Amino acid sequence: MFKDGFKLIVIRDGQFGLKQFSISPTHIIILLSVIILGVTGSLFLFSDSFAEWAYAKKLDRIREDNSILVDRIKDNEKKVEQLIEQLEVIKEQDRTLRNLVKLPQIHDDIREVGIGGNEPKDESSILEYLLPVDDVNLLEIDKRIDFLRRLFNLESLSYSEIIDQATSDVQRYRSYPAIYPVELAKCKFTSNYGYRRDPFTRKYKFHDGHDFSARTGTPISVTADGVVKSSKYYGTYGNYIEIDHGYGYSTIYAHLAKRKVKLGEKVIRGQNIGTIGNTGRSTAPHLHYEIKYKKKNVDPGQFYFEPKEVN
Repeated sequence: MFKDGFKLIVIRDGQFGLKQFSISPTHIIILLSVIILGVTGSLFLFSDSFAEWAYAKKLDRIREDNSILVDRIKDNEKKVEQLIEQLEVIKEQDRTLRNLVKLPQIHDDIREVGIGGNEPKDESSILEYLLPVDDVNLLEIDKRIDFLRRLFNLESLSYSEIIDQATSDVQRYRSYPAIYPVELAKCKFTSNYGYRRDPFTRKYKFHDGHDFSARTGTPISVTADGVVKSSKYYGTYGNYIEIDHGYGYSTIYAHLAKRKVKLGEKVIRGQNIGTIGNTGRSTAPHLHYEIKYKKKNVDPGQFYFEPKEVN
């Protein structure tokens, strides 16, 4: 039947006439070939576009799902910044300690690169396109974390070196006036070392120490081990205590309400030696604190192991 071909009869609606077409096997083969070629060509032409469309849809869904991940990444960015700020405090303490034990300072160039390890691989381009925002730089975060790791390693080595040096002469370093004389939470820092306007004469005059304002009766601590050199009422200083720490260091505490140590008494760092008052030439309850090295006043701000910022 197929060998004889087919006849196609066409009848127009509403008319008696008809037309007849003969379709040979050759015609059928040609028609089928055209259809197959058309379908195949269409698939070939549009398959890439379809794949790209499907991929884009799937990528959008992944990005939406990763929005929580972005929040966590940004939260961790903040934590990294907080760690860097804390490391700045540690670096300052490291410098103070190295000065104390007579070790050379670590050069800033070395601190910038840290120590140990290799540069992180740049794999951010593989991952960042999966995130729904453009302001997350994974490579930069990776570099900062790597920098923190290096800096922690550096500080660990530095502190080990400091400890080794300090343990060789413990008493010397216990005689170093290293702490604040008043708890920072209980006082307000009111006057720095250097020139200032005198509260009585209103003229600029050099101020030999630090002033800490607090309520009368607030405890005062000695800042290093030593021996009481003086404990008396001393003119404009009011109730006055001077401690000899040896190795050239001494500290002075003035305007006290009460003195709790006597001449010749041995004291240890952190011991309560008196309370804040308003005696002598003073406008309000506060502690005037001085450090002397070889009988010359020096800036107490160079000695504190804790952060220098005060309330």
